[in-house]
Amino acid sequence: MQFLIVGNGIAGVSAAYTIRRINHKAGITIISKEPHPAYSACVLPDYLSGELIRERVFIKKFQDYLHQNIKFMPGKEIIAIDVNQRKLILPKESIPYDKLIIATGGKSVVPQISGLEKKGVFRFKSLEDADIIHNWDGQAAAVIGSGPIGVEVGLALKRRGYRVFVVEFLDSLLPQVFDDYPALIIKGLLQRGGIEVSTHEKAGEILGAVSVKGVATDNRKITCDTVIIATGVRPAVGAVEGALKLGTLGGILTDDSMYTGVPDIYACGDCVETKSIITGHPVLSLLWHNARHQGEIAGSCAAGIPRTYPGSLNTTSINLFGTQAVSIGLIGAHVEQGLEVVERKRERRYQRLILSDGVLVGAQSINWSENMGDLLSAIFRKEKQQRPEDLFTGRKTLFQRPRYFPFGPRSGKFNEG
Repeated sequence: MQFLIVGNGIAGVSAAYTIRRINHKAGITIISKEPHPAYSACVLPDYLSGELIRERVFIKKFQDYLHQNIKFMPGKEIIAIDVNQRKLILPKESIPYDKLIIATGGKSVVPQISGLEKKGVFRFKSLEDADIIHNWDGQAAAVIGSGPIGVEVGLALKRRGYRVFVVEFLDSLLPQVFDDYPALIIKGLLQRGGIEVSTHEKAGEILGAVSVKGVATDNRKITCDTVIIATGVRPAVGAVEGALKLGTLGGILTDDSMYTGVPDIYACGDCVETKSIITGHPVLSLLWHNARHQGEIAGSCAAGIPRTYPGSLNTTSINLFGTQAVSIGLIGAHVEQGLEVVERKRERRYQRLILSDGVLVGAQSINWSENMGDLLSAIFRKEKQQRPEDLFTGRKTLFQRPRYFPFGPRSGKFNEG
């Protein structure tokens, strides 16, 4: 039996190691377009900032693949899948498979801004990207986009001594992760740390003849020598289009076993479209923990041991100059009906709970993470809360009709405790 895995991120590696635990004799091959052994993309900002040496980025060494009798083929990129002949097509060869797992990850979204070809314009998705920026001698950087990647790369460059501008087209920072009010707190923390943040501002042109000299927005001109494009990530599915079915969000469609519907082909990680564990609706799973779990499910099912993926859950944690900001589950803008919000605030601390029809579906915290594990458990349990405020303290609640807190100017009831 020959298992072929395309992609060497956490999803692909988890699939390979799961297969090996189940089947000690099967042939397992991992194909990766990157030349490195597996590494953690989560710690790339720490490497960029200088707080982590490059060697600590890697989660595997080349010899680790040998010890598990896994054939590793780095620096190889597939062109297509021939599902009839059951083989992968590469530029100079084809490789047959009995079972195939696609874990091609994601790729950066590139906005329509003129001047992207100029020297000093970078993306921040891979170790190669981090290496290039790490070796770049810049002094002022404009980060286009304020999602988790944009905020974290801005923090990393600030720690390196850059002057940093973060430019966001929408009305608030981290718009997919935090509601407006906690995002406003985060904006203040960034600004107090010396990062210049603007929202509702659109970058239109990167200035300079050959190298970056600045960024022109619809409001002003920013003088800088470095531009980081951080406008999002989408599934990398170019090589499988036409062979595998894609969903409305652009990811490979799978069922709960990570099966694609094409015989003996599974998919996992950032390239797939799965369901939300909270709503059951289609989502993209562009987070480490989701990818790792999906890889384990795909590997197990491909190896003949059925398992079920329960769904994806968004969890984000960002260190803002020593203050931790955490978001779990849905934000208010993503809740369709029955919205309730309960907040509490103390000096330099804030927490927000989001409930839909009395069930906790999201939690956001700034410098108040002690009970986030309990809140995560409450989201998984999907229990109806009699007193949502009791979730702050961990008191057990009964299955009764909840009180409704109006969705007001600051998104609900405010609890000073």
